[in-house]
Amino acid sequence: MTPIPRKATRGVAVSFVPAVFVSSLISDESDTSRDGCPPSDHTNLSDKLTNMSTLEPTWTVLTWNLQGSKHTDLDRVAEIVRGESPDLVLLQEVRRPQARTLARSLEMQKCWALKHNPYRPFLSGRAEGAAILTPHELTDTDHTVISEASSTRSYTRRIVLWATVTRTDQSAYRVFDAHLSPHDMTTERLVEAQRLSALAAQMGDVPPIIVAGDFNNHGEPEVVAALPGIEIAPAPATNPSESPNQQLDHVLVPTGSTLADMSVPEGDESWAELSDHLPLIVRFSLARFDPESST
Repeated sequence: MTPIPRKATRGVAVSFVPAVFVSSLISDESDTSRDGCPPSDHTNLSDKLTNMSTLEPTWTVLTWNLQGSKHTDLDRVAEIVRGESPDLVLLQEVRRPQARTLARSLEMQKCWALKHNPYRPFLSGRAEGAAILTPHELTDTDHTVISEASSTRSYTRRIVLWATVTRTDQSAYRVFDAHLSPHDMTTERLVEAQRLSALAAQMGDVPPIIVAGDFNNHGEPEVVAALPGIEIAPAPATNPSESPNQQLDHVLVPTGSTLADMSVPEGDESWAELSDHLPLIVRFSLARFDPESST
């Protein structure tokens, strides 16, 4: 892995999204589009979070657009992920059977949510979505559509998947796994980022928030600026994986975080056999977080 030099942190700006839209985000389609996800308990969540805190220890986040349609070598993917010992694995463009296989191989908890399936209602194994994997406690999972496109047959449909992850040391984060609109859909990307930010704001900042995934925003810093959190160092290029020159994948962490390490493999043809993206790994720590200070 090639370490990325540390850079100064910067703040972000969040654009306004009407509250009526945020309320509509919380309820999405039925749980038939999810797999392995513990049910959310929105009514009791605030009480549970009061007992959580984020401590000094380092957390490791790995995000990777897996391009599941390539029928990638899951044994090799698992070996790569295992070598990083991540606390959080956020995957995009991953098929349900792939997420299940990786979770079993890595002995991790997982939540998968449907993004789209052009073959629906047939060939359910080809449905692509987002997945959060973790070796820790995975609770309060949910997902929603953040794009204008809502048909589950359309690849332009975009979702955000989230969960609360708690370690045995009682450090905890709410993590959002996002895959924003691609190519020339500049306006759509920014609107999706604003909707995600509004959704996160409605949930509050206990526990602190991590936002990561494939933002498809090379040359568009305004997309990152619209999201909650900070990017401690400039994101390295991750696409195309054989010779990366586009900064599409990001990990945003809470303000006040300290970067321990940011890394991405050096691309070559062997990585291109797995996906058109390289994995991005970020290790960071956050000074003790006191939930009482946020009330």
